[in-house]
Amino acid sequence: MNAMRRRLLKLATLLGAFTILWACNAPFIPVPPPGASFSSALVDDGAGGQKTVWVTHGLPSTNAAFARYSVFNVNTGAGTLTTAGADGTFTSAPMDGTLNDHVQLYYETPGGDYSESICLLLTTDVGAGGSAPACPP
Repeated sequence: MNAMRRRLLKLATLLGAFTILWACNAPFIPVPPPGASFSSALVDDGAGGQKTVWVTHGLPSTNAAFARYSVFNVNTGAGTLTTAGADGTFTSAPMDGTLNDHVQLYYETPGGDYSESICLLLTTDVGAGGSAPACPP
């Protein structure tokens, strides 16, 4: 009977250790990439002329509630950081850009997870799902 108890104790210990190791190495589930649209406005450029600035509008996403978004125009080097609301939507500060510039967009959740980075064309044309079209490959 004593040998049986030792075997059960060893088995329980091994199962417990396996469970703890598996819990610490949970599989990575990527956060889906964001979607966004853009609007443009003419503003004074400070030198007596006007320039076009662009505002990014994030689409609703429960995965991005209160997330911090990074919006970066690859062509101009301009970018903004902004925080989403409870529904995952956001409106960024205006940034410089030209029609069809490439804009990279991603977010970090309050828990520290990052979404995939996507590239969108800077345009007011909205594609499927209400998001600006993806950059060409």
